[in-house]
Amino acid sequence: MSYDPISQDPPIIDADFPAKMMDVLFESHGAQLNGIMYAPQGAGPHPTILLLHGFPGHERNFDLAQIFRRAGYNVMVFHYRGAWGSEGEFRFSHVLEDAETALQYLRDPQTVQHFNIDPEKIIVIGHSMGGWTALHMAGKGLVKRVASIAGVNIGVWGETVADSEDAKRYSMEFFEESLPPLSGVTADNLIDEVVQYMDDFDTMRLAKTLSHLDVLLVAGGRDDGVPLSLHHTPMVHMLERNNAQQLTHVILDADHGFSDKRIALARTILDWLDSLTKL
Repeated sequence: MSYDPISQDPPIIDADFPAKMMDVLFESHGAQLNGIMYAPQGAGPHPTILLLHGFPGHERNFDLAQIFRRAGYNVMVFHYRGAWGSEGEFRFSHVLEDAETALQYLRDPQTVQHFNIDPEKIIVIGHSMGGWTALHMAGKGLVKRVASIAGVNIGVWGETVADSEDAKRYSMEFFEESLPPLSGVTADNLIDEVVQYMDDFDTMRLAKTLSHLDVLLVAGGRDDGVPLSLHHTPMVHMLERNNAQQLTHVILDADHGFSDKRIALARTILDWLDSLTKL
């Protein structure tokens, strides 16, 4: 029977190079950001996943990180500026900058050696706001393999807020409820930002570049907060219109956090990761 990292521990333990958790600390735009690296067993070098959490980050998908580690991947999860103890002020634009800095950190020769990273095999996977961030990174040509899980298009969100008082009121309440783990930011700051930068934040404008990359888009069919009709389906159609040849898109019967579909979500992502090794 073949080994299944979703449901089984490694059948053989590498005593010389065991799996471990390692602290991560790096600087982004003058602020110290904290995180963790889930390192798999084995001497490596290992393919590495940068796993980006959403807003504000209550769901950090550590269960997926453990599964990916058992499958042989390094997995780094970190906190953006102003989030969960990282220094600085939280802004959506800072999230984009911090994710790029995290990628540079993973490719730094010292980091590569310390964590036994294969710098040619770095994949970015993000959930919700993290999915939006991951697509922006790939759209700028920073990575070739990217997955967006229940990705929100913050550009479309900004357009909705600008056009609808009801949407603005709902967003204001949502932002206010999400502020406790964030610092240096108010709900008004976030409202102003999504409206001011809605064109720059729109992932649809990245479709031409993304169409040449390995892209996985996963959505929840019961996701009321990030509805398919606004965030997932338009992106899929835009990529298809740009003749995307390496696009995989999946809709699971799940809510925004895939609360009752964690195994199905993990299987979907692992199957996609396995397909990448054959390229």
